[in-house]
Amino acid sequence: MALTGYILMGIGSFITAINFYLSFLRFPVHLACGGSRETYQHISGFPLVGSLLLWISILLLPSATLAWCAAAVSTLDTGGIHWFVYALWRQGELKHFFFGNRNSGA
Repeated sequence: MALTGYILMGIGSFITAINFYLSFLRFPVHLACGGSRETYQHISGFPLVGSLLLWISILLLPSATLAWCAAAVSTLDTGGIHWFVYALWRQGELKHFFFGNRNSGA
């Protein structure tokens, strides 16, 4: 089981690194290499996959330190469900989900 945890942590960390690069680093690298905003094309990563693999690995890893490392790395996965919830919260959409639309004149 520990070997499976290590493998899942490795693959999940790799996918998380790809998602982080595509979200935050690819555009500045494009500009630094002489590209422009007009020629830049956004590329999506692997949503949810990296975080999911890391969360599963937490259950299988033999060391609490490695489990905490996997949890910390999962926070960097911009395709994770936690970033989706954060984006909804920032846009004020979660209040409609939890409290409904109070302006519905019924």
